Amino acid sequence: MRYINIFFLIIAVLVGACSGSKKLTQAKKSFSIGEYTRAAELYKKAYAKEKNRYYKGEYAWYMGESYRITNKPLKAASAYSKAVRYEYPEREAQFYMAESYRKAGKLDKAIPEYEEYLEKVPADIRAQRGLASCMMLQKEPQPNRYIIAKEKDLNSKYSDYSPTYAGTEFDYVVFASMRVEGKSKRKNRITGQGTSSIFYSKKNAKGAWEDPAPFEEPINNPKFDDGSPFVSHDGKELFFTRCKFDNEKPTGAEVVSCKRQGGQWGEPINASLALDSTLLDSTVIAHPALSADGETLYFVSDMEGGYGGKDIWKAEKAGEGQWGEPINMGSAINTPGNEMFPFIRKDGILYFSSDTHIGFGGLDLFKAELNEEGNWDVTNMGEPINSIGDDFGIVFQGKDEVGLFSSSRGSTKGIDNIYSFVLPKLNFYLTGLITNNNEEIVTGSYLRLIGSDGTTMKVKSPSDGKFKVKLKPNTDYVFLVAAEGYLNKKVKFSTSGEVNDKSFEYNIVMEKPLQKVN
Repeated sequence: MRYINIFFLIIAVLVGACSGSKKLTQAKKSFSIGEYTRAAELYKKAYAKEKNRYYKGEYAWYMGESYRITNKPLKAASAYSKAVRYEYPEREAQFYMAESYRKAGKLDKAIPEYEEYLEKVPADIRAQRGLASCMMLQKEPQPNRYIIAKEKDLNSKYSDYSPTYAGTEFDYVVFASMRVEGKSKRKNRITGQGTSSIFYSKKNAKGAWEDPAPFEEPINNPKFDDGSPFVSHDGKELFFTRCKFDNEKPTGAEVVSCKRQGGQWGEPINASLALDSTLLDSTVIAHPALSADGETLYFVSDMEGGYGGKDIWKAEKAGEGQWGEPINMGSAINTPGNEMFPFIRKDGILYFSSDTHIGFGGLDLFKAELNEEGNWDVTNMGEPINSIGDDFGIVFQGKDEVGLFSSSRGSTKGIDNIYSFVLPKLNFYLTGLITNNNEEIVTGSYLRLIGSDGTTMKVKSPSDGKFKVKLKPNTDYVFLVAAEGYLNKKVKFSTSGEVNDKSFEYNIVMEKPLQKVN
């Protein structure tokens, strides 16, 4: 799991009692306020000099936590293994070691660690599903039909993530970036990258993305980390996650929004989604996504009443700029781990990322649909959408299976990039030949095709008796073949459930009616 590098879920993490040595004061402080990149460096130096076994295990644990949170699984696994070796009394060290090995694709190392941990903590659902994920990956599941590509014009050498379309032409994209521009811009001690800001890009006349540019104030503010944007479907309101930073204490995150009037964006204001306003400084409220009608706001939070980690919640509109009481999306969606980056399509299908539902690596993308009983059916989106890295922040171009998402695949430094995806449309055809019992072409024959989608089509066969008709996916068909002097033929078939291009071939043999005997 990852909090900071997937953007601004800055949280207070348990900080144990380290050695009283003054030289560790800064390491403890850096970790406690979320400066994980700096904390990892300081604990690494302390570990190298320490002789006491207990303290070596303790420093290794905090190194592992720092690397895990900043999405460096191999370094995290190595650090956790040292904490386990030195018998540091934090039993989750072995769990996170297994998780980190899985995220790094080291299944042979992850599986025994999961198994040993589950012998001690058999009820841990996170470990149960982590082990199940490894078992699934060992069977080498086959990729599906999605085609993905890295959007090089939108990406930099730093993290670029959480794209969202602005408008219905899908030629304007807004996203978050940790890119460092110019030598004067300081790197963030939390991630080792730049401070996250909101960027935009438009497509030019050739259909290519123009160089991304940052929004000016008041949207981007150098005092905050701003990320995970979402533009309302009418293009008039921008929601995003804002994280404050405090040199003395850990902070939470909030969802803010601003409206566009007269070509200008207004001042961002807090969406007020927390049940208790006194908890705003420490509670995570993040990753906003608005329904198509603008009446429901989905978001992520670690507020009380959830299932553990980060959960997906929703709130109904209660007036201009006001939202009702947050409602948890339930146990079918949320787990004891982290569920984040929701996106809701116009048809009500929910997409989100999770590190605990059975998947391929870190965060995987999932699709949730309401069944006839009103319950959520959750399915993994499979490869190549998902990978052993973190895959999250998906958006679609309306009803089409085309869009953008974010992924850390291929990066050992936890760098995220924006990818495009498309699911090619399936091609189905009805083909065949119409002959009689003597294998002669039946001239003047015709075919009438009726589909469950309301299709009605009459097709005359050419002189060679062959026919070819284009079909629609997920449709039940019946077709009738008729010709003067012959008995009619009727055939039923369906394209439903087909996942590859297919030609339905029927060679029809027409028969003459029996002659009456006097």
